[in-house]
Amino acid sequence: MSFFKQAILLIFFVVTGCSESFLDKPEIIPTPQEAINDPPREVKTSEDYKIECYRTEYYFCPGVSGPLFRIAIVKDICKDPPEVISISECEEFLECDPSQFKMGEEDCTTDDGLPGKKTIYCDKGHIKEGQCQTDCTEEVCDGIDNDCDGEVDEGQLNDCGECGMEDPEICDGIDNDCDGDTDEDLVQPCSTICEQGYEICEDGKWNSCTAQQPHPEICDGFDNDCDGEVDEGLDCLCTIQDIGTLFPCEEEPLVCGTGYKTCECKDADCNTLGFTPCLAMCAWQIPIDSSCDPYGGQPLPYELCNNHDDNCNQLVDEDLYEVCYTGPPETMNVGICLPGVATCFEGSWGNYTDAGDFISGYCKDEVLPMPEDKCNGEDEDCDGKVDQDKEMQDTDILFIVDWSGSMVDEIEAVLVALNQFAKNYKDEKVIQWGLIVGPRVAGGYGSSNYLEIVSDLKSFEDFISSFSSLDKDTMNGQLEMLYDAMYLSLLDLSATEPWQLDEITWTTMIGSSIAESIPEMQNFKINWRPNAKRVIIVFSDEHGQSYMIPKSLLGGSWNSNYDGVTQDILLQMLLSTSETSVYTFTNDKSKNSSMPFGKTGWEPLAIQSGGKWFELKHSPAQMYNNLMEIIDTEVCGE
Repeated sequence: MSFFKQAILLIFFVVTGCSESFLDKPEIIPTPQEAINDPPREVKTSEDYKIECYRTEYYFCPGVSGPLFRIAIVKDICKDPPEVISISECEEFLECDPSQFKMGEEDCTTDDGLPGKKTIYCDKGHIKEGQCQTDCTEEVCDGIDNDCDGEVDEGQLNDCGECGMEDPEICDGIDNDCDGDTDEDLVQPCSTICEQGYEICEDGKWNSCTAQQPHPEICDGFDNDCDGEVDEGLDCLCTIQDIGTLFPCEEEPLVCGTGYKTCECKDADCNTLGFTPCLAMCAWQIPIDSSCDPYGGQPLPYELCNNHDDNCNQLVDEDLYEVCYTGPPETMNVGICLPGVATCFEGSWGNYTDAGDFISGYCKDEVLPMPEDKCNGEDEDCDGKVDQDKEMQDTDILFIVDWSGSMVDEIEAVLVALNQFAKNYKDEKVIQWGLIVGPRVAGGYGSSNYLEIVSDLKSFEDFISSFSSLDKDTMNGQLEMLYDAMYLSLLDLSATEPWQLDEITWTTMIGSSIAESIPEMQNFKINWRPNAKRVIIVFSDEHGQSYMIPKSLLGGSWNSNYDGVTQDILLQMLLSTSETSVYTFTNDKSKNSSMPFGKTGWEPLAIQSGGKWFELKHSPAQMYNNLMEIIDTEVCGE
């Protein structure tokens, strides 16, 4: 048959056998205009419209000889009549000669990973592949290459090179399981009349059983022969259970009256037991009858620390206490040094620890000499001299405390540290204590934020009482007026006074809040003692701020840190003041902080006045150590 005839037949075959998409005309659906009276429909997007209305139809290209070609025509079937959207160029349609069904074979791999063959054939002009077929199977241990990979029984042999499981290891000195080890991990239970144990295989033999073996019964308080009875058939009193037990006796060397002996260990490990000599346990006086044993006689009216029942009341070393002191004898009852107490146990003086252990030679509650490193009015080294080389000086200490809400934890730490302080300094008259806090939130006072002298310089007991009674509900203020507090505290001390009290007033930029003070500004003074050293201690987590300005600036624009009290003003006042040191406790951000208008940090005030900056922490212990350092430096002159 000529190629042209074959093509005609092929065209006929394709035309008559192809799908509807090739030849059938699609059903014409109403256009949106025609369906205007239909019920409302969901609004379609352009993509939805294409999916529903666009249809591609394929046709054979006319007048083309040789292999069959086709064209694709896209129509909008939602229009009546359908509208042609696009027509493609002729494209080759057949991949192979339809008259050739089987085209050959190719190597392939099945889904199970086995090698095989698949048939390549021509189906209606398109190249198709048959299913991968194989005669190979999964490898089994049979001496055959089942999976056709050129290897026989691979992965199927055990460590001994045989099919199946290895032989289990047995105690015979042979590597039964072919793992390179002989008689490994072989353990079996065993027992004696005494207990259960186990045996281990070594060199092809089971070693001896680990269970305790029975032994002849001996006088030791144990069931040596494992028959359920202890020391049976033996005439023994001295066993491990009898150690320390008193037994009556009348044998030598005791010849006067009845004495006692006890069972005791004869070696360090207590493997050998025996009795002490027969002695009179409650008569240590030499008898009148010289022919009698010196241990005979009458009971003593009191107990001695000797591990004996001296007063014959069936108790040994009971209720015995004595004063003890392990320091230099000349220091006892001098300064802080005091003796302790010792008690007797088993003939030895000592005492019990808090854990309940008795330690021979331990003198409980004694106070021994310590280095003289605190200026606290006490003779700590017990040499008869109080605060040697550390004469306390009259000192006024003023605390200026940030009372804003963010300082709650730090205030608690300060109070704990100060109460610890009281143990050493509550009775010291050379030190006077004062306290300024701000900002506080006014109740019925009329102002929203104010500065207050809570305690002018007074005794420690009055100072700490005033501090502890402060209401923490007043810690919600916003205006940390601590630069102002320091300025007012220094006015009577400084040779430099930038403003007199009648020249300044309180003001603020924060809403309608008004800064004030208790007492009023003209009476806001600290009663410093004339001849005393002065120490100002500041606690704050914010930079220095001021809300006190010259009255001349009222009504105009002002800045709380530029127009009020500045760091430079305070430094000038401190440098013109004698015997006044500043110590500051702040966080790191407030240490050397600066604002666009000037310096507002706290460290320069401390350093240039001869004081020190400390980091503000929540630790009462750290706070106490820092305050003790201030006392030692300022009050004791170290």
